[in-house]
Amino acid sequence: MEDWENKTVKEVVTLIHDENLFVLPVIQRRFVWDDEKMELLFNSLFKGYSFGAIIGLEEDKHAEPLFAFRKFSNDGTPQNSEEVQQLQHKQFFVIDGQQRLQTFYIGIYGTWEGKNLYFDLFSDFESNEYEFKFLKPGKEKSFVPSENFWYSVAKLYVFLSETNDSGKVADKINAEFDIKDTEKIKLTRRVERNIQHFYQRIFNDKTIGISKVKFDTSKDVTENRQWMVELFRRLNSEGMRLSTLDLVASKLKGFDYRMENFLDDIVEENKDINLDGDKIVKILLTLTGRPLKDIANLSGDESNFAIKNSDRIKQTLQALRIFLQKSGDYNWFASNKNRSPISLYLLAYHIFYFSERNSIHPLDVVEKSAENFSNMKKWLKLSWLNGIWRRGCGWTPSEKGIKELHKELEKFQGKVFPAEELFNVCIKNLHKFYSTVKEKNLDDFDPDQEYMLYLMYDGNLSSRRVADHIQPKAKLKEMGKFTIEEINSIANLERLSSSDNSKKNDKTLNKWLPQVENQQEYLSLHLIPEDSNTWIISNFKKFLTERKKLIAAKINQAL
Repeated sequence: MEDWENKTVKEVVTLIHDENLFVLPVIQRRFVWDDEKMELLFNSLFKGYSFGAIIGLEEDKHAEPLFAFRKFSNDGTPQNSEEVQQLQHKQFFVIDGQQRLQTFYIGIYGTWEGKNLYFDLFSDFESNEYEFKFLKPGKEKSFVPSENFWYSVAKLYVFLSETNDSGKVADKINAEFDIKDTEKIKLTRRVERNIQHFYQRIFNDKTIGISKVKFDTSKDVTENRQWMVELFRRLNSEGMRLSTLDLVASKLKGFDYRMENFLDDIVEENKDINLDGDKIVKILLTLTGRPLKDIANLSGDESNFAIKNSDRIKQTLQALRIFLQKSGDYNWFASNKNRSPISLYLLAYHIFYFSERNSIHPLDVVEKSAENFSNMKKWLKLSWLNGIWRRGCGWTPSEKGIKELHKELEKFQGKVFPAEELFNVCIKNLHKFYSTVKEKNLDDFDPDQEYMLYLMYDGNLSSRRVADHIQPKAKLKEMGKFTIEEINSIANLERLSSSDNSKKNDKTLNKWLPQVENQQEYLSLHLIPEDSNTWIISNFKKFLTERKKLIAAKINQAL
């Protein structure tokens, strides 16, 4: 069932601020707009543009609400949802329109990142151009003739609420400023017209359409919750679109409101290794044994599992982070949010079930089980060296890799991590996979070579960010003796600081090394052969052979 009502911005923010009528169901994600989007919404309102209806579930006084809910925040700070048994008054659970309503509430009643919303009272109303900006209090530009006259939206709103007379407010504001300018009449007119327009758009125009839906009381709670989450999914296929996993999270929270705090806590604890909400939900689905489960088939089982095992799940992820630190891979995941986390999902699965089946703390899987640690470390590093999650590596479809590896891992719950068995799955399904590192196959690993360089430099990403050809690429090509594969071999690559890269420029190795301050340290750091004959560019193939020996030894030491 559905009905429609139109309201002014003032009516809506009053219902949010004073009467707590508009609230956010737990299935809603957090507020995600930035100040630019919020400023644009006010601009659109003043220009008279349509910005869509607000859609929500209306529930009556004394009803047991379908979802736990949270209040709107006047500064964007996340609020915690609460579950109540009975509503004290009628409430409207916003399903679509959170970002817009939150923006109006923040702009009129609150702050954003310590900034207030200001309206330029010198806006060019004749051209229908209106300027809004979030500024630090005291940092806004004061009245400057012919430029901007930034005035607090909240303060203007209060003045107009008290007087309901835009003319009086304009006279008061104009009187506060001594405008000594030949365009005084024009500027005071602008202030009057802009305040008049503000009053019209915020206080009088019923610009916000409210579409109210009600659920079918003949259906059970679970059915109605699933129906509302599906409505939420469809409505959010436009605008600030939710990812599939955002929607998974919304559905999980719909089954149990405690999932909201659970997910927030875990994301906060693991943000340093870039495990965001999407990835945490994926880990959760992996732990339940359904890594590829479709959102349409989610039930309350996943939420029940998470809440029941919340402590062990948190401890598992803590153990995973400790493992990354001990294995030397922490910086790899912390440095770039685009690293594929799939290998970590499988490691989390193993830590969780090994600790559960053996009645030990998840940290003990990493810290007190040498064989587990060794196998996990080897698996993680070789999965990255082989680039098994890159597009086109051989899994067809791409989900097959997760499915096949997870299926194999399930057989070893409570047993030592099965690195070799997982390698065999990769060997069987991928175009190529190497479970050992040798001099002859160094150039057959992941073609972007980034992770191998990471291991060559012990995970130090701070000062050596530029990938450099040791023997200059252009000069090798000019000689016409070497293939492009040899020129771009990992054995001809090093990482240099920007300053060293600039100094080295296109010097050959035998010309560059005499200029290096501490030559022995440089050779050791960059795994360069000590035989100076190999530094001569004409001996390039000999150089590649000798350096591959050093690189292979270094990588195997890391493994």
